[in-house]
Amino acid sequence: MSKQSRPSIPYDVAPDYPTYDQAEAFAQDFITGAPGSYAKGERWAKYWLSGYLDVLTTQLITNIYAVVSFPPAGFMVAYADDIEGYEHFRGWILEYDPETELWTLLVSSEAVGTEEFMRLREGYKTS
Repeated sequence: MSKQSRPSIPYDVAPDYPTYDQAEAFAQDFITGAPGSYAKGERWAKYWLSGYLDVLTTQLITNIYAVVSFPPAGFMVAYADDIEGYEHFRGWILEYDPETELWTLLVSSEAVGTEEFMRLREGYKTS
């Protein structure tokens, strides 16, 4: 499914972002070879969540993964100032313990905000 074929989220519709449990399921799919993805590379996979949303799962470092849901075609807005109030994406950084096969939530964009989430995500990628 390409970006060009996806509609923007209408200004009066709240994005139906996934839950933490769904994010964990995307991360689990990724570590098992990403069979549910529509595009993938060695350290990432993209999933179709809905007509408006995609999910990108990325291996940041060994056993640390980011799961980010976003609208690939963006948002329709009634007024330019409206875009500031939108939740542009929702993301989680998770750690996988291969011994116990359990996931631990390290941080979520809901808890720290999107700017801090992006900063932390970049920090893991460069560590």
